[in-house]
Amino acid sequence: MDYGAITIDTSIFDEKGLGLESGILKTLEQFNGRPSHLVLSEIVVREVHSHLKKKAADAREQVLKALRESKKHLSVSEDEVTLAKEALVPELDDGEVAKQRLQAFVGATGAEIIPAAGKVDLGQIIGRYFQSEPPFAASGNKKNEFPDAIALLSLESWAKEHDCKILAVAKDADWKRFADESEYIDLLEDLAEAISKFQPPSDAIEFCSEISKTLPQGNPDELFDLLHMYLSEAVGEIDLYPEANSQFFYEPDFVEVSLEDFDFVTDKAGNALLQPVQGQDGLLIVEAKINITATASTTFSLSVRDSIDKDYVTIGDASASETIEFESEVLLTFEGDFSQGEQEVELTGFELLSYPKEVDFGEIEPDWWSEDQRV
Repeated sequence: MDYGAITIDTSIFDEKGLGLESGILKTLEQFNGRPSHLVLSEIVVREVHSHLKKKAADAREQVLKALRESKKHLSVSEDEVTLAKEALVPELDDGEVAKQRLQAFVGATGAEIIPAAGKVDLGQIIGRYFQSEPPFAASGNKKNEFPDAIALLSLESWAKEHDCKILAVAKDADWKRFADESEYIDLLEDLAEAISKFQPPSDAIEFCSEISKTLPQGNPDELFDLLHMYLSEAVGEIDLYPEANSQFFYEPDFVEVSLEDFDFVTDKAGNALLQPVQGQDGLLIVEAKINITATASTTFSLSVRDSIDKDYVTIGDASASETIEFESEVLLTFEGDFSQGEQEVELTGFELLSYPKEVDFGEIEPDWWSEDQRV
């Protein structure tokens, strides 16, 4: 039985940072109008809307806080703050902002929303609950698994009606238990791998297979050098929150990040793990996994509290540097005539999809401290 659709759990939307308009979630637009298309459970859509609403609320609060701080610390006038607020903070409430983003995503991808009503037998759910059948576990708070049960049973019902299988993408133990026993739902945890299952054979896919064998060795040279340049720029734009420990009060400066080295994550045969997520009409989009080594550096301003004046007195700076290592996914866009080989193909797009959000610099102290003072 062939796959008639692909579906995604809320866990994948969250893993991809709810970036509906960019990254690998945007590549789902290729399923619009195709026989094997994107289907989404009504439950997942509602959960994603809730998460988007919270993201919007958090972003709104951060912008408003930054504007308030700008008046105090940047000597920005009230009129300038008002103009900035009008430009950056939408009048729409957070729920409406989330709704519009979700509607745009559904429209662009052509996603079919599978309703729960009419698809799910309440008696079947109750029976699974009391018999601890998937997605209900034998122990734990099974009541939290009702949304998963409704989502999965409605998707399975749709698959039965259309006499096809659904390839589900989720990082959820309940979904995995259900898929293991279902004849109509298979499950993968990696979205790029799942999308690659729907890519028809083509010159572009063959090109992807060929470069997966040579990139770990740094070939082709020009492509590898271009990847290094793009990655260096992307790593330099990572916004890391600095963590530290100190006996003094500290205020961190901006964290600078510089690329030191990288290599491709490979399979047992030594080939780079490249997943073609779109390959057609002179275009190839590939997700690659890479190991990155970088250096994060910043300066902390240290101060102590004057017990008499009740004020904070600066005592100097602490320079800090830390090596960070992490695995990341990158999205590579190639364009050209793939039938003519690598000479007629160029790398036209690069996107770093995942990276750390914070870095711990450990114990910090003033740069001017001597060894005796450290003791």
